[in-house]
Amino acid sequence: MPMRPELEAVALAAGTAGAVGLAGAGLTLLVARRSPAAATLLGPVVGVPSIAAGVVVTTRAMFLSEHDSALISLVLLAAAPVALLIGVLLFRGVRRLDRQAQARLADEQREVALARSQQDMITWASHDLRTPLSAIRVMSEALEDDVAPDPDDYHRRIRAEADRMTLMVEDLLEMSRIRSGMSSGHVETVDLAELVRGVVGGQQPVASGQGVRLDLAAAGPVGVDGVPGQLERVVANVVSNAVRETASGYAVAVTVRAEGRDAVVEVDDACGGLEQDDLARVFEPGWRGSLARSSGAGAGVGLTIARALVEDAGGSIELVNRPPGCRVTVRLPLSPAAGDALATR
Repeated sequence: MPMRPELEAVALAAGTAGAVGLAGAGLTLLVARRSPAAATLLGPVVGVPSIAAGVVVTTRAMFLSEHDSALISLVLLAAAPVALLIGVLLFRGVRRLDRQAQARLADEQREVALARSQQDMITWASHDLRTPLSAIRVMSEALEDDVAPDPDDYHRRIRAEADRMTLMVEDLLEMSRIRSGMSSGHVETVDLAELVRGVVGGQQPVASGQGVRLDLAAAGPVGVDGVPGQLERVVANVVSNAVRETASGYAVAVTVRAEGRDAVVEVDDACGGLEQDDLARVFEPGWRGSLARSSGAGAGVGLTIARALVEDAGGSIELVNRPPGCRVTVRLPLSPAAGDALATR
């Protein structure tokens, strides 16, 4: 029994629209793997060609007049921009929701990382403070019981351990300030060469006491914009770390220069170098590395603080192996008004 013309037209339109729609759906799924928001733009657009294909094939099969075919084509053309507009609106809405979701996820991840970091810092502080406290207690008891073999030496060592704990607490307070976003001073134009010269001069007695030569090559003035106390802390952390990790009989070289649009501070030590895994973690809070680099007197956040302060000033810091040790390079933008500001001082 032959199929009625109406049913035949319906079947032909459905089959054609389905075939085109499935092809469009496949394309949409491929796009969705890369960008779900872009897929929402294709969704409504795919529907129009699917319907159009079914209608066009059916009208040709039904031998409609030219007038009717043209009218149907005009209707389809009118529907296409509407579908495209709907797709654009959906695309913008989904993209906005996607960005909001990504921002919330990033905030949650930062909060989790901050909480974990704070817990780690408490653990490190508890562990690191326990050692000097135990030493102070033992030496104090020996002094009280008059059993100290050299009381003057014990007094000096107690003072040294107290200074060590003070440095740890200062490091932890600085990390807390940095992470809370608190400002610690007024930005002004600073002669970086003069600042580094002062830090190196302060480190000379420590270096001499360890048998380390501390050399400085500073071509100044080298003007940068920053908080003087923060910049001094950066240089002090890097230089003191280099002196501490350099073996007796070797040298630490500090260089300051202007290079292009940057002010550059390079600190070369003789620590023996680091493994690749350690190089990737050297700026992490609490990192101490191998036994060769575990003699730090602080809370293990000196380089972490230096990086945070440098980045806050718009610069960068990196550490690489450079025999016989490592090189730390600090880059800060030169002050546009450095010449005039420093000339008036």
